[in-house]
This record gives sequence, structure tokens and C-alpha cells, in this order.
Amino acid sequence: MEKELVLPEGSLVFDEKGDGLTLGRVMGNFSVLSVPAEAFGLPVTAVLKKAFLGKRTVKKIILPGSVESVGDFCFAHCINLKEVEMPVCKTGDGIFTGCRSLEQISLPGCSYDKQVLIAGAVRNGAPSHLTDIENTGDDYIAKWDAWVISVLDAPDDEGFLNQILCGEEDYGSSDKGAYESSRRVLKASLSMLRLLHPEELSEKASVIYTDYIYKHRMGAEAGSESWIAVKDLYPDKKHFNLLSKLGCIDDSNRDLMIRQLGDDKQELKSLLVKSSGTEASDRFFSSLEI
Repeated sequence: MEKELVLPEGSLVFDEKGDGLTLGRVMGNFSVLSVPAEAFGLPVTAVLKKAFLGKRTVKKIILPGSVESVGDFCFAHCINLKEVEMPVCKTGDGIFTGCRSLEQISLPGCSYDKQVLIAGAVRNGAPSHLTDIENTGDDYIAKWDAWVISVLDAPDDEGFLNQILCGEEDYGSSDKGAYESSRRVLKASLSMLRLLHPEELSEKASVIYTDYIYKHRMGAEAGSESWIAVKDLYPDKKHFNLLSKLGCIDDSNRDLMIRQLGDDKQELKSLLVKSSGTEASDRFFSSLEI
């Protein structure tokens, strides 16, 4: 029997199953949704298949500790979902499919770095042993590093032929050069993510990630994908400072980087100008005056 819990931004539709409730549908335009541990005098024990499917407004979801299972594709294609708090429980297939904005999956007992790395694995199509919420134990970070290093070692064109043969060019690129560049952007992004969240990071792995980022700095012979990743995906102070710390920004490439930035990247442009010294900074800010 269905029971509807009406909330200010929408409603939650539950099914009564034995001594508990299962969340079957979410209706409305929630931004942050905290699912109650109990409703109508019964505990909420499960979230069913596709319960949140395609909810574009939701940015954060909090599931109570009473939840024992989450169904297939539960949060799929919530394209603006950034954070999920949930218990370690039984999970179905593809629960985070298409969650391209996911930044953090908060699980009991997990550190912040680990929560971010789990989300990064989910967001970037990691193998199932890294995206299964039930298997995020003590060796998780070591497995994460092993996966990313294998990605860095793989040829840049890996998967390109399959994409073309399977007719998936609508979702990627049919230009081999563009495809290879996109793979290098992914590799640089994963390397930066790990260095910014260095829990249990070995010296050997740190060198591998640092080397990849530096070899793909702006103007490098191997490509400029580290800069492209920051410019197009992470144009913030944290990623800029990482590039600067690793020696990826200097007088040989700074001006070209500045010229590539549009008016929507003023913060990044300002950081680049300031890094070149007081005189250049004064010229830049004077040019903005009316």
C-alpha cells in the first residue's frame, strides 16, 4: 500500500513492506533531500530501483542508517548531484550512472579524502570493484591507485576503435586525435585528484602522478592536457596552485594560458597574472578599468 509523505519541495512515495517502508518514488524539485529514518510509524529500510532517476535539481541526498538496500539505477542521471550520504548497504547495478557532477560519497567510517576518491572512481567509470559501495574497506585506496596507474599506462587510443565500431561516436569523438586528447585530460584529472587528496599516497605513486601532470603542462611536447583539465574542468585556485607548485606555470607558457581564457574565467586569469609579478598584474587590472 502506497503512503505519500508531503514535504515543502515535493513528496516521497513509500510502499509498506512488512514491518518497514521502501522509498519508491521521489516527486518535486528538491535541492537537498534528507530521507527520514522513519515515516508513518515505520522504519525506512530500502530505496527502490530508479527512485531518484533523472532528478536534475537535487544536489545532495542523505539516506538514513536504517536503509539496508539501494536498488538499480537509484540515483542515475541526477546530473547536478554533488554529494550523497548513505550507509554501507546492499546496492544494485549502476546506482550512480550519469552522475557527472558527483564530488563526494560519504560513508560511515570513511575519511574525507577517501569519500572524494570513491566519488572520483564512480564519476570516471572505474571498474566495479571500486564503485561497489559494499567493498570500500581498508585496501580501497591501494586498489584506487592501482587502477589509476593502469589508466595512465594504457595507450591514449585505447577504446577508440570499440567506440567507432559500436556506433558510440555520438557520445564521444570520431576524431582519433580529439579522443586521445580527451583520454589524456582524464589521466591528468585523476592524477590531480589524487595529489589533492593524498591519504595513504606512496612516494612512488606520487612521483608517477606528478610526472604525468608535468609532462602534460601547457606547451609540453606530449600535450597540454593538464592545463586543459584545469581550464575547462577545474578553473579554481586549488587546481591552479597545484599546477604552480609542480612547476607547470612559468614565463614560457603563462601568456599563452592567459590568452586562452575567456571572460568567464576571470579568477583563473587573475591568478595567472598575479603569478607573473607586480608589474604585469598592474597592467592587467588597469586594462579592466573603465
